Amino acid sequence: MLKKRESGFTLIELLVVIAIIALLMGILMPALSRVKDQAQTIRCSANLSQYGIGMRMYLDDNSARFPTRNEWMSSEEGSSWLQVGETPNGTFWPYVKAEDCHMCPIFARLVKNDERFHNTRVSYLLNSYVGNDGEIWSNWLGAGVKGVKKETEVFHPSEVVLFTEENTFTIPDYSNYPYNDNLFTCGNAERQIDNYATFHNTGDRELGSVNIVFVDGHCDSRPRAMTDEELDEGFRLAWPKKEIP
Repeated sequence: MLKKRESGFTLIELLVVIAIIALLMGILMPALSRVKDQAQTIRCSANLSQYGIGMRMYLDDNSARFPTRNEWMSSEEGSSWLQVGETPNGTFWPYVKAEDCHMCPIFARLVKNDERFHNTRVSYLLNSYVGNDGEIWSNWLGAGVKGVKKETEVFHPSEVVLFTEENTFTIPDYSNYPYNDNLFTCGNAERQIDNYATFHNTGDRELGSVNIVFVDGHCDSRPRAMTDEELDEGFRLAWPKKEIP
């Protein structure tokens, strides 16, 4: 007569089940992480789309003139770069008052344990080659070279950056400065100043893509520039005039 098996699992059976669960978790976790990043990238894109709509209204109210770099997201406390706890006073603020549209969720995650950015309230940047009465940061493009004052001066508005993102870290041969103000001053292959963020849609934060809203208001994602030619194309994307200086 066969002996009736007692209920319950043997140690070997439990170990097999645990091993299977661990294997499944190892397979699923990267996929779940990618899905989470994609969802956060979409949310970031939606934030930038609101910035695009806000700028459309701003330009309509201000004779198509872009805002100045020191005032577009300033504070009553005198900061030209809005910080946590400060009272917004920027000329662009009334057009993007929603509190939850100013921070990319992936950016927020990256800086959570970085005390340099604990007071950051806005993670998006205005292209420094538009507005500010045409004046640009430094004379790195040559004496007398200026950007544009008005939307009507922009060549191909659908291919010129309006707002974008930066990394909180530098990458050799790509960018010399991390996120450190409210302006985006894109360099080229000869001089890597600021450059586009690389932390979207990637397992390697240095090799991913960036969200950009263009002067015409549409939002898009672009991969990291890898070669000298692509670095120059990145500058072309930010430069608002037809002729390259």
